[in-house]
Amino acid sequence: MKSERSTKVDDESEEEEEEEEEEEEPEELPEPPRAIRPRQSVSAEAYGAWNKKEAFSPPVYEKSAEQKERIEKCLERNFLFHALDKKDLATIILACQEKLVEPGETVIQEGDDGQSMYLIEDGKVECYKQQNEEDKLVKTCDAGDIFGELALLYNCPRAATVICKEASTLWELDRETFNNIVKDAAASKREMLSQFLKEVPLFSSIDEYELMTIADAMKVQLLEEEGTTVIKQGDVGDCFFIVMEGECAAMKAFVEGQEPQKVMTHKVGDYFGELSLISNAPRAASVATSTPNVQLMSMDRKTFKRLLGPMVDILRREAVRYDTHVSSSSGV
Repeated sequence: MKSERSTKVDDESEEEEEEEEEEEEPEELPEPPRAIRPRQSVSAEAYGAWNKKEAFSPPVYEKSAEQKERIEKCLERNFLFHALDKKDLATIILACQEKLVEPGETVIQEGDDGQSMYLIEDGKVECYKQQNEEDKLVKTCDAGDIFGELALLYNCPRAATVICKEASTLWELDRETFNNIVKDAAASKREMLSQFLKEVPLFSSIDEYELMTIADAMKVQLLEEEGTTVIKQGDVGDCFFIVMEGECAAMKAFVEGQEPQKVMTHKVGDYFGELSLISNAPRAASVATSTPNVQLMSMDRKTFKRLLGPMVDILRREAVRYDTHVSSSSGV
């Protein structure tokens, strides 16, 4: 018969073996589906010492002045690059590598890990997505368009296959440069605009996620000269504006051919241009900058309808402010 001491030792050994088996069990579990599994390189950057950002040196591919100008014009059309300052934009342009592709060549394969995004200088590509075991054409991209950016932006596998339709000249931007410059700038822009929007009464009742979504959709523009027209009375409304810096003056002609009268001043935190988007009517007044260096946030009609649609009742109710100012200025 074993002694009490030896029995205790045996029990402890068995417990240690059980603990070791329990520790090993997770390695035998199936991996989560690829579509929702984060990139390993990202999860490894999570906390502490692993979260220290390494020094980054972007690649440089020399280009002619004409090439730089063409790439810049294309980048300016995409919201991802709106947050970049001139220095960062120049870095992105130099980091783009020329890629010549032939008709029928596959540039991106659906399901693959995204390592680059592309800008089309000339040519055409087609995007196909597998649906019901068939490749369905979902989008065609032409000169000036970009593609492949979503896998980099959201850290997910390629959502579609991209095939060259005709001989094309592409500019390829690598993931590391995108993450270090474009993604960081987009995050900084979101934080800055979100903090500003929190101070705008119109957005005081929405949650943090909705606020960030609205911030992402906003385009920021600087109008340096006083007297610059922002919207013109009678035009079709295509944008909603919020004043970030400076002031704007609303001018209205009550009778056709009459000299416009100042009916309102829009200061920091004020918004305008929403009524035309809500009612699908022409602009009821003109708005121009009344100070130099006016900074405005803007949102196009389609995005306004999608993101601010639930706030239409509030916007209609707040519209009485225009009636008050018009009555006061016209002496009624």
